[in-house]
Amino acid sequence: MLHQPEAACAPCQPVRMKKNGFCPVFFSFNTLCCVLLLCALWLAGCHPSPQANVIGYAISTWLGTQPPPVSKAPPGTLIGRVLDETGTAIAGASVIVAQPDGLPHHALTDADGVYRIEHVPPGQYVPAAVAPGFAEAALTGLFGLPKLVTIQSNAVTQAPPLTLRPYRPTPLPGNLAEAVNLRLTAVYTATATFPENAAADVAAYAFDFEGAAVDTLRVYLPRDHPHEVPLPLLFMVYPSPVDNWQDVSVAFASERFAVVAISPTAARGVDAEAHAQDARVALALARSGALGSAAGDNRPMAMGGSFSSAILSRLLRSAGDELTGWVTVGGLANAFTTAHDFYMGRISIPPPFELLIPALGPPNLYPLPFLMFSPVYVAGELPPTMIVHTAADEILRIEQAYELAEAVAAAGVPLETYYYEDESHYLGIGADLTDAGREMFYRILDFIERYGEKP
Repeated sequence: MLHQPEAACAPCQPVRMKKNGFCPVFFSFNTLCCVLLLCALWLAGCHPSPQANVIGYAISTWLGTQPPPVSKAPPGTLIGRVLDETGTAIAGASVIVAQPDGLPHHALTDADGVYRIEHVPPGQYVPAAVAPGFAEAALTGLFGLPKLVTIQSNAVTQAPPLTLRPYRPTPLPGNLAEAVNLRLTAVYTATATFPENAAADVAAYAFDFEGAAVDTLRVYLPRDHPHEVPLPLLFMVYPSPVDNWQDVSVAFASERFAVVAISPTAARGVDAEAHAQDARVALALARSGALGSAAGDNRPMAMGGSFSSAILSRLLRSAGDELTGWVTVGGLANAFTTAHDFYMGRISIPPPFELLIPALGPPNLYPLPFLMFSPVYVAGELPPTMIVHTAADEILRIEQAYELAEAVAAAGVPLETYYYEDESHYLGIGADLTDAGREMFYRILDFIERYGEKP
């Protein structure tokens, strides 16, 4: 038999009751505690950490509830408006709602800022939108938390207006080289087996930015080129350690380019936005002459692939006017459809990125990080574009390339594509260079020649 303790805790001790039966002080204090506790739990639940998202994914996988279930009931329709901060309608905005398994449903706003998305499975969603010149945004409610809309079968649901704000990247510091403590860390010569007799003078740099020491910046110049003579600039963003791609950098430098290359720094983890800002600093340093006169002040062509295409897509948003064009090699075009491929088991993502998609959270509830890495929805902002992809790619399917090409062409942006069937790798310059890899190299050179800027 359980017995009550002889001494009760302070809140449980008798108090003198007022005529309404409650002690006002006791009631208000405990109510406040309960409200604060509920708010804390609510906030934690509405803003889960990447770690919590991964744990949730692991548990649902163990329970056998992956891929995320999607209602099979008849679909419904979502309508709404997209406005700017002054309440003016935004035409041509892309509005997306994504299923729990990532599959997106998309529409463009008309001249009145109105959108209509049909064939949406019943369930709860958070709409998100983006437009040229505007930052990505998701529908929010109280305290800036995601606001859910509920789609019902055979019904039309009207969402509250979605407000977009102008996209304004954070200004970089003045006197940038000094502000980021730019320093030369090594100078050496490197060679490659392709093209014949390829060689480059290499300078390794490091800088400090936003709490991280970035030591992955390299400059490659043609061997024995006078360093004071400007060259066309090629800006490379690699998906893995920059020195692993040295043969590629040397190959392009040997074709009379100043190649400025950077790769993700370990301190940033898989934060593609932070990596993009590091790349933005590197680009600004190159154009300022801080990396040598050979880089010149001409606008470069940019190139990236695989994971670094996500970095490059964010760089294009923040510094797109400083680039003459870009080459995406095996790149990401739509993070929503990539998430769908992941949850359907169609792709295999290698370490350290294998849990990157689950870490972003359910796409139907947290669409913003997926939208931020989906250049397909801002194709009209893109500079001249070259898309390279192999049908053998097991990480990002070639359908990503097809989707981006369709959007770029529809936007009237100059476009070139190179699709091929080969092993699942790109620019494997070395003993294993294939005929497709060789052709890819020269096609990229031709694209740069036509759209690049000369000093």
